[in-house]
Amino acid sequence: MVRLSLERLSRMEAEFEQANVRMGEAVWNTYSGEGAADLDGAQREISRILTNSPDRALVDGWLEGIDRKAEPLLARRLQVWSNCFKGSAVDNMPEIYTLKNRLQERIANFQLNLDGKPLRRSDLQKLLRNEPDRALRHRAWCSIAALAEANRADLRRLIGLRNAGARALGYRDYVDLVLKLQELDESWLHQTLDRLAAEARPLYRALIGSLERKIGEGPLAPWDVAFAMRQGFQLPDSYFPADKALERLRATVRGIGFEIDSLPIRTVVRDIPFGGYTVAVRIPSDARFIVNPSEGHGFYTTTFHEYGHSLQAACTTIEWPILKEYEWVLGAHTPAYSEGMAEVLGGFARRADWLRSMAAVPEAEVERYRTQLLPAQMAARLFDLLLNMRVELAAYAGEEDMAACERRLTSDVRLLQFPAEDPPQWEANTWYTSYPVYWHNYILAALIADQINETITERFGSTANPEVSGYLQANFYATGNAVPWMDRITNGTRKPLSPDSYLKRCNP
Repeated sequence: MVRLSLERLSRMEAEFEQANVRMGEAVWNTYSGEGAADLDGAQREISRILTNSPDRALVDGWLEGIDRKAEPLLARRLQVWSNCFKGSAVDNMPEIYTLKNRLQERIANFQLNLDGKPLRRSDLQKLLRNEPDRALRHRAWCSIAALAEANRADLRRLIGLRNAGARALGYRDYVDLVLKLQELDESWLHQTLDRLAAEARPLYRALIGSLERKIGEGPLAPWDVAFAMRQGFQLPDSYFPADKALERLRATVRGIGFEIDSLPIRTVVRDIPFGGYTVAVRIPSDARFIVNPSEGHGFYTTTFHEYGHSLQAACTTIEWPILKEYEWVLGAHTPAYSEGMAEVLGGFARRADWLRSMAAVPEAEVERYRTQLLPAQMAARLFDLLLNMRVELAAYAGEEDMAACERRLTSDVRLLQFPAEDPPQWEANTWYTSYPVYWHNYILAALIADQINETITERFGSTANPEVSGYLQANFYATGNAVPWMDRITNGTRKPLSPDSYLKRCNP
């Protein structure tokens, strides 16, 4: 009987992997434009597998009776399967996934306009970073509101459907469901974020005042921040030529010991609705990432981050598909951990040793970056992420006037002006649609990356050490979800995850 059950479980996992590969291809084609993007068909296949009542009954009954200490790997497979069945009961409701896919396709293909002319997403970001005419920056920033308006009714309905589905399963709301299935303790999360906000707030408040003085404008508004940061809180673009980004990435990855030419990772540079995006189509044999054409240090850190996602997928050695951490099913992985693995490599491009050796940044500039520019960038990103997170939590908590909520939180969290006459923006962001309850993952990713990078420095001295690859593979990549994500952090850094390493960098 046990042998037959194991054979059945293996067949389930083979089907699970095929369905995830199909979804990965569809999502990749949505943003790369390389082929047809049958998102609904791919989602239906995942739904078919994860709404199979006999399979769920097998998993739940087996999990209830298994000796977890005697059979830890099998117990882990069953636990992740159980999480996936629960998540799928909401996310794979046809009404939910078809609505999500419609929003995702609209966001990917929406044509922005500025002063009556088409505007590419990459050009919008460049304009917000570089345009000295504040009025033009303002109009450019407002251009995204047309997409937000187009999405508004559908996104509100999607949030309502997700909440209703979660409550039908006995959860408080969809946020509660997501955090529990991703093995995240909600009280620990909020305590951690509150500590970060409290300790970084003085630095951030001073930064906002400095940015206002830098551009001679106040009060500062959302369309001012990227431009003002470029005036005095970023290293010069001359150190980071865009046409050298991939070459330096390859040299960095080779320098830490990976055989980069044999890794199944493909790169595409193309205009997309965000900075970068990785799709692990088939783990570990097919990983792809796409980056928006950009410039400067930010282009490097984004490119390195996306390669970090691909590297994790390509170096996973666990044989069971349910433990490979495919991202398309709620419960199959913890995004905070996946983003943390990506940000480990993204953090390489922020390290002082990398800036000296790879970008030839002079020592005085490296020290200024470490003590002034990087802390400012960290604070700006932290409070931007906290704003987005709190906007989303308000939406799932049933806030009626989300336009007023977005304005209030922009002022309270980011300390920025959001004029009453300007239209709301938040619904334009694909993360609320396709990656719900996600913003905190980027904050936790920074904590994970800084703790791991601090450990790399302690053990290996720098990133120019070929032993680093073995350390990353053994502790963080190879096992996939066979080991719970918090345990991987504790085992690899010899301490539980905490904000300490992050706050050291934020307050050098």
